[in-house]
Amino acid sequence: MASDPIITMFETFNLVLILVAFAIFARLAFKGKSLGSFRFQLSIFLLIWVVSEIPHIAETIGFLAATGYEDTGLYLHAASMAVFATFVGWRSLRFLSYHPPAPITTVSLPTETPKVLKS
Repeated sequence: MASDPIITMFETFNLVLILVAFAIFARLAFKGKSLGSFRFQLSIFLLIWVVSEIPHIAETIGFLAATGYEDTGLYLHAASMAVFATFVGWRSLRFLSYHPPAPITTVSLPTETPKVLKS
C-alpha cells in the first residue's frame, strides 16, 4: 500500500479510469458483428490488457492482498500479448499472401454514345 496520499489519490484515479476503459471496450466487443470482425478482436485484446492492470493498482491502494495475486497481472498481461500476437498474425495473413492481379485481356469501351453527342 502506498504511504504517500498523492500516490494513493492518483492510483485511485487510475483505477477509476481503467474501469471506465473496461466498460467502453466491453461495449465495443458486444457491438462487434462477429468473432472475425476487427472491432471485436481488438476490443477483446484491450479488455484482457485492461484486466491485467487491475491487480497491480488494487494492490497498490490496498484493496487486494499481494500474497495471492502478485503474479496475476503478469499472467493476464502475457495472455493479452498472446491474443494480440494472434490478432496481428491473423490480420497479417491476408496482407502477406500474394494475390496476382487479374490479367488484362480486353479494353472496356462504352457501348452507348454520350448524351452530349446524341442531340
